[in-house]
Parts: sequence; structure tokens; C-alpha cells
Amino acid sequence: MEWQQLEYFKIVAETQHFTRAAEILSIAQPTLSRSISNLEGELGVPLFERLGRQVILNRYGKLFYKRTCRVLQEVYEAKQEIKDLISPDHGSISFAFLQTLGASSVPRLIHHFLDEYPLVNFKMFQNSPNAILDQLEAGEVDFCLSAMTEQRRGIEWVHLWDEEIFAFVSSAHPLASRESVSIYELAGYEFVTLKQGLSIRTVFIQIFKASGVEPEITFEGEEVVTVLGFVSANLGITLLPRIEGLSMENLKQLTIIEPVFQRNIGLAWNKERYLSPAAKRFQEYMLRDRAK
Repeated sequence: MEWQQLEYFKIVAETQHFTRAAEILSIAQPTLSRSISNLEGELGVPLFERLGRQVILNRYGKLFYKRTCRVLQEVYEAKQEIKDLISPDHGSISFAFLQTLGASSVPRLIHHFLDEYPLVNFKMFQNSPNAILDQLEAGEVDFCLSAMTEQRRGIEWVHLWDEEIFAFVSSAHPLASRESVSIYELAGYEFVTLKQGLSIRTVFIQIFKASGVEPEITFEGEEVVTVLGFVSANLGITLLPRIEGLSMENLKQLTIIEPVFQRNIGLAWNKERYLSPAAKRFQEYMLRDRAK
């Protein structure tokens, strides 16, 4: 059974006339008659009652017409969905990003992109660097916005911006009166930080390794809000980039003067995977924003 046979059958059923159906389909009437005859032969039952030049559906034809309309409609909708997905104006983009970028950076970028391309849809994920790289590698997302913590085959990463790392202390902490501090001055205090596997924790480790200082960690959290909550309660110090949109009540942000560290944020994609026109447009937008 061929797809074309179903379309031919539907038109004949609706016009109830082979000649008119052939004209609509722009084919010869013998070709149409042969196609319907082959379809009936494959099904093993007649689909029409012939009344002179007119034809009407019999009980088998009515049943088959109902199913055929449903099948053709499903395929039409599937074709339209694919068309929308690959349209640069109506497409869909899947996007993963670091947890710490969800408070301001990602919402701002998406908002500005949708100002230019309001009909594009986003499916977004928030996770650790390794998890979103796994998604990228598996083709589950088109892009990820992340620090590049490891090299993977086929993954392209382009630097977008740097985030300065600060020390955060409670407003009741002895260092709260300071504007800047070195890592060496923080060595005698307790720390709270994010868990292993998160990019900020990787930077945290790099900073102390470069300084030759061993931090005393009393708590490891899964979210920035939780870590800052502990800091606010004067239960430890943490190192983080500036995160817009989060409450700084009972907190003090200190510039780290030695050693100065930054977290590199970039856009990554899988060179071995297909990028839709909408995804390519987003890629161009992100790299254009990088150049500003």
C-alpha cells in the first residue's frame, strides 16, 4: 500500500466521481482507476459501489475512509511540526546551562533573543557541567552555556565572557568591614561551598590549589541559594561569581586581590549533530553578542 493510493482514495471518496477526482489530482482517469483497483485488491474487499459514472462508499469504504482521513491528518500535522521545527522563525531550540547562570545571565539572553525572534520556542535545562555535556554529546540539546571543564570529541566551545570570583561573608563576619581580601587571609576561616562536579566548585579547588592553601569545608550544598543562606547565618565563607537577582541581605561581597581568578563561560555545541535553522540563528546571535 502506497501513500499516494491513500490520497487518491480520499479524493475519490469525497468527489464520488473518478473523472472529477482525476482532474483535481491532475492525473489520467485510467491511472486513478488502476490505483483504486490495486488498493481494493490489496485490502481484499471493494470500497465503492458503482452507480453509473458516480461512485459511493460501501460499508468497507466508509470504515477505510475514516481511518485514511485520520492517517493523512496525522502525517500532515507531523510534516507541519517538522516544518515549524526547522523554520528559523518558528523553530525550537533546546538549551542547557549552569545552575548559577539561571538567575540573570540566561533569562537576559533569552529575553533579548526573543525580542528579535518572538516565534521561536525554547526547551531549557539547568544542571552541572558534566551533565549538560552529556546531554550535548547525546544530542538531547542543541547548545549549552557552561564553563568548559573537559574536552570531548566533537564538542565545540567558544568563549563568551569571564566572571570574576568574589569572597562572600556574613555582614557579622570579622572581615565584613573590608572591601578586598587575599585568599591567604581567608585560610583560617571555615568555608561552605557547592558540591563536587559543579563548575564553581572546580574553580574553588583551583584557587586554593594555586594558593597552596587547604580550606576547611564545613558544608557542601547543591544550590547557590542554600550556600549563601549558610554564609548569611555566619556559618562560613564562600567563593562565587557575582550573581544578579539574588538577595544580598546580611551578606558582604569582597574582591579577591590575590590570586585573581575568573570563571570562563562559553557556548558549546556538538559539531557532529544537526543544527536547525532556528538553532543556527541562535548560535549567530550568541556569537554576535560575544563580539560586542
